[in-house]
Amino acid sequence: MPTNPNGQKHLLFLLSGIPLTLLISFYSIIFGSIIGLSGALMLRSWHKALRWFAAGYVDLFRKLPLYVVLLWIYFGFPTALRDLPDEIKSMPVISLFANMTAVTAATVGLSLNAGAFLIEVFRAGIESVSTGQIDAAYSFGMSRATAMRRIVLPQALRRMLPPTVNQYISVVKDSSLAGAIGVLEITRQATLLQTQILHALEIYTFLGVQYFVILTLLTWLSRYLERRFPQYS
Repeated sequence: MPTNPNGQKHLLFLLSGIPLTLLISFYSIIFGSIIGLSGALMLRSWHKALRWFAAGYVDLFRKLPLYVVLLWIYFGFPTALRDLPDEIKSMPVISLFANMTAVTAATVGLSLNAGAFLIEVFRAGIESVSTGQIDAAYSFGMSRATAMRRIVLPQALRRMLPPTVNQYISVVKDSSLAGAIGVLEITRQATLLQTQILHALEIYTFLGVQYFVILTLLTWLSRYLERRFPQYS
């Protein structure tokens, strides 16, 4: 119980994983959104190679379990890079991935997985804007990029907000898998404490409460944004 010194120590141990959970989720949401928007634009590109690349990316990461992706990135990918010549391994980006930490691997894996789903969300949002408005923008002399930036995206972003937030919630929940590669987020912390004191009911109930509180706050934020930026205004 938190009323005695041991209980307080255990409570602080469980709570200590929250910052890492939020940090991994935050960066995964940011990078996943960048991947999602870039991929959605590639799917609408006039270049067939870009469309095929984006479609292949979506197909690959939507079919691979996230757990497998995390294991491959953290254990398999660095092993493959270490077999490269020293000249290549010394390059900044290659060196980073060859010696990546568990937190970096988890962020990369979550970002790649979220990006695959967000590509489809963003594509649907962009395609929800009527072609009549786009044709009207062209008739006023706007380029394709200008029409996308000034006409399509402002409307699409409002319509994409609910499914995008749902995907963000999934990212936070999926961050629990990061514990499988040694990231000390809240699920990993709970598992470590459980192996020490063997109070599964109390520990995992509190773990569920932690996720419930975090996701409730995120849901409240999404509802505020939906009211602030309605789909049709």
